[in-house]
Amino acid sequence: MPTRPNQTAKNEPGEFDRFTDFMRRLVAVPHSEIKAKLDAEKLLKEQKRTSMTSASGRASRAKG
Repeated sequence: MPTRPNQTAKNEPGEFDRFTDFMRRLVAVPHSEIKAKLDAEKLLKEQKRTSMTSASGRASRAKG
C-alpha cells in the first residue's frame, strides 16, 4: 500500500510567513485611508473630552 510522504517544515506556514503576510496587507492600505481614520478618531476623542469637561463644569457650578 503506498504511503503519503510526510510534509516537510517548508510546507508549514511559520511565524515569519505570517508576519510577512501581515506586513504585505498592512502596506497595501493607502496612506490617505489610514490618515482619514486617525483624523476621525482624533475628532471623536476631542468631542468626548469637550463634552465631558462642559458637563463636569456645569455640575460643579450647580453645587456651589
